Amino acid sequence: MAVTTASSVSTQRPLTQAARNSGAARQIKEQRRRYANSVLRSLARSQQGRPAAQVQRVLRDALKPLGVRLTPGALDELAANISVGQPVELP
Repeated sequence: MAVTTASSVSTQRPLTQAARNSGAARQIKEQRRRYANSVLRSLARSQQGRPAAQVQRVLRDALKPLGVRLTPGALDELAANISVGQPVELP
């Protein structure tokens, strides 16, 4: 028969529902951001050397379903950098 001592009993309180939800929401948000960055890198490889206007359309169409909203200036900058082959990352 096992004897429970005071040192083996956990003194931490369990997480509340709100704390669990916020942690899960944070994790999901981070996973989505990593996936969007992965899509961006893939597009950068496949669209390198193409006109910036074409790259911009492809970027907008690819990132919209992922929930990534970029300002027109940021989208222009990303498209221009991809066209000339520079490394890119989401702002």
